[in-house]
Amino acid sequence: MLKRACLSIVVVALGVGGCTGKEQRRTAVATAPVVPSTGSAGASACTRDDSDQGIPRTAPRQVFWKRFEGVAVPFSSSVGPLDVRGDIARCYAHTARGALFAAVQISVRLDRSTRWRKIMEKQVVQGVGKQAFARVRAAGQRVPAGRASQIMGFRVVSYTPETAVVGTVSRDPVRGGYTARTTTVKWESDWKLAPTSAGSTGSVPQDVDSLSGYVFWGGFGPPRERS
Repeated sequence: MLKRACLSIVVVALGVGGCTGKEQRRTAVATAPVVPSTGSAGASACTRDDSDQGIPRTAPRQVFWKRFEGVAVPFSSSVGPLDVRGDIARCYAHTARGALFAAVQISVRLDRSTRWRKIMEKQVVQGVGKQAFARVRAAGQRVPAGRASQIMGFRVVSYTPETAVVGTVSRDPVRGGYTARTTTVKWESDWKLAPTSAGSTGSVPQDVDSLSGYVFWGGFGPPRERS
């Protein structure tokens, strides 16, 4: 993540809180993962199995988590991303769950990747927000992996087949508190992130005391720094 001064500009790797260690391990260790496609067929043949348009009220099942530059991001063989090429993860279900996965994946990758410009060109909607994001992101500094926030919970604030607003909570491994924010994605043959006019990947982060109102959902705790 970017440093605190830039937190309102670049997305968070939001995290989970208020759960026992055993519960968190059960969430992190999913069933045998289906590795997303990295071959040439993935880009042209993007078959999504999830068609349920309902808003998820519980944590999605059969999810596995992998770290991207220190931050855990979710994968599902039915929801997506079904095509991963380099730092770009695409092909999400045209559902509320697909919007959730896309909001987390794209925002984290924009925040953490040194190839964020390539991600921006492919997975950020056109407009003033995209231009502002490019300026802001170029001036930011990436937070070390051990200090990056981790996803802790979610809620779908609003959803239509065209636009979704996803709320997430993350845990700050340095301060130990929780931060909530929203991220907007829009459907343009796949889910793409819609930055604010100020160049932020989401709303200004707000401190919260608990996960009340959110669904517990996350992968791993912060990685240990090597001595």
